[in-house]
Parts: sequence; C-alpha cells; structure tokens
Amino acid sequence: MSAFELAWRGGATAARLHRRRPEGDALPWGTLDMAPAARDEARSVWSNGCFTEVASAAAFSGLTTALLECGAPIDLVAMAADIVVDELFHTELSARVTMELGGAVALDFDMAQIAPVTELGRPIARAAEIAIVTSCVGESLSVPAIARSRVLADQPLTRAVLDVLLADEGPHARLGYWFLDWAREQLTDEERAELSRIASAAVDAYAPLWRDAPCGCGLDREGREQLAAAVENSIVRPLSRYGICVTVAAG
Repeated sequence: MSAFELAWRGGATAARLHRRRPEGDALPWGTLDMAPAARDEARSVWSNGCFTEVASAAAFSGLTTALLECGAPIDLVAMAADIVVDELFHTELSARVTMELGGAVALDFDMAQIAPVTELGRPIARAAEIAIVTSCVGESLSVPAIARSRVLADQPLTRAVLDVLLADEGPHARLGYWFLDWAREQLTDEERAELSRIASAAVDAYAPLWRDAPCGCGLDREGREQLAAAVENSIVRPLSRYGICVTVAAG
C-alpha cells in the first residue's frame, strides 16, 4: 500500500491529449470562492474523484483488451479505447480542481491492484463481466450522481467541470449494452447465471450511495432517490433483456 499520486509529463504527450480533448483550458479556472469548511469537504470529494477516474480508465483499458481477445467489432473496441482517454481527461480536470481547492487529501492504494480482476473463463464472458460491472452498472449510476451534483453545485468552475463529465458518461454507460447486443447469443446459460450474480454484487457495492445511511458522497435525499430509480430503470430492466437477472438486496 502506498500513497495514490498523479504524475504529469507535459510536452508532446500532454499536447496529444489536449488535441483530443481541447476544452479543458476554456473552463473558468481561478474562480473558486468557498468558505474554509466547504473547501475542506470539497477537497476530499475531488481527491476521491481523481482516484475513481483513474480506476475507470484502468477498467475500460481492461475492457478494451478483453474485447480484442474475443473478436468484438473493431468500432466497439475503438470506442472502449477512446473512453480511456475520456477518463484520463476527467482525471486531469478533477486534479486541477483539487489543486485549486488547496491540494489533495491523502489516499492510500496499491496501484498494482487497480486493473479489473475477472472471475469468468472464456474471453467473451470476461469481456461481458467487465462491461457489465464497469459500464452497465458503474457508469449508469455515475450519470444521475453527476447530474444531481451539477444541480447542487454553486461554483462556476465545478459546474463547468461536471458538465464535461456528464456529457461523456451517457455514452460510457451505453457501451456495455452495445457489447451485449453483439455478444448475447454467444453467452451460455451458465455464463449468464454467473453474470447475474456478478452484476447483483456490483449493484450492492454501490448501495450505500442511495440508502439513507450517510455515505460521504455529498448527495442529498433527492439525489439518492434518483440513484435508486436508476438501478431499476438503467440496470435491472435493461440487463434482464439479455437474460442477466439482477437481484437488489433489501435495505
């Protein structure tokens, strides 16, 4: 376990990223005006956001490799790879916000463990596992969470950054379902049963975000209600069309 840190090389590599995502410098940097207590809370939220964006980049990178291994359509593979760039751009934006707030809060994580670990054996089943956990579940829940955070944001900079993140999250969430459109007939009944179990566990891991107990996520009651609705409308129902049955734990 070691401190989570970000590095920035600059030069040609930074220029390449900014050619792909040039909108970052146009955001209203230098405009944050927050009370000290609010600033400290925001530092924690945005520091954690840096980590989750890096973790998402790792997950979509793993999905890209899995899609190649199972012979998925090349445009689908290209989209997964392109999303990795999106997530790293989100990391940059989150890090810049964090620095304007006064610097990151310390986080400890073994970066050797950041890549997704799969349980299933066949390449197509492994790809389905990552797609469901990362895209169908994780990104589908990010959409309402970011949307509600955008409504609650009272700073021009945080609103602008959340606008960028929100615009990207919709396609990120749909990628998993587009993959399942292609893969559905190739998955066995046994694999669908295992994917149902894995998807249910993934949803349950996010449950503190919408349950009444404090989760530290900064969402109000309305935001938690919107997340709970998204579980049914954006995850449970869509996945059931592919024979993947998600069980949501009570509580």
